[in-house]
Amino acid sequence: MHRVLLTGGPALTRDAYARIIEDSALLTVQAQSPDLTHALAQLPSLRPDILLIDALALALSPWTTTLLCLRRAAAHTALAVIGDTPSEEISSLLQVGVTGILGPRIEADPFVTALALISQGGTVISSPSATTKISATSPSPALDQLSTRERQILAMIATQPDNKTLAQLLGISPLTVKSHVNRILRKLGASSRAHLVTIAYESGLISPGLLAGRTPAY
Repeated sequence: MHRVLLTGGPALTRDAYARIIEDSALLTVQAQSPDLTHALAQLPSLRPDILLIDALALALSPWTTTLLCLRRAAAHTALAVIGDTPSEEISSLLQVGVTGILGPRIEADPFVTALALISQGGTVISSPSATTKISATSPSPALDQLSTRERQILAMIATQPDNKTLAQLLGISPLTVKSHVNRILRKLGASSRAHLVTIAYESGLISPGLLAGRTPAY
């Protein structure tokens, strides 16, 4: 069972998320906190598998402060944001380590599946404002030699093969993306970007069922 710490947003909304989570066979609610700052302070002691943050909580502090806090939190647990996330904020969230961005109208089953994937080290982006949608399962042992950022980029190559687009989504330069891709090629012994896409699918990093035709509803 993957432990979820819920924070932010209206109490009724958190309770609705909690009921869906508790009704699943994959997840359990470890705790709830209406305040994001309090929830972040609890991470070292509670050590949840995932911190699920209502997007409304991100607007209560200056954006730079929020991003710094999220970057620190990503060292302790997987982070997911649910709600209306402006498109211009998505790249910043990815850059600081958020691996789940979920739209506010996601349905129950995809919601549970997404949280389970995120808690296992996967990446799920399913937001009306996102320019891409990525769902990645827990990395296989064959990918252990890759860093978290390298696994993220490998997953994104399967849907956004253009370095410029990847750079815009991640908030980094195309040259930095190119450097990451070259390191991934060397580490995996891949001969081309197409080979990397094959590895991403065959290793289980990418979940094609959520990428093609069965993307979580929102």
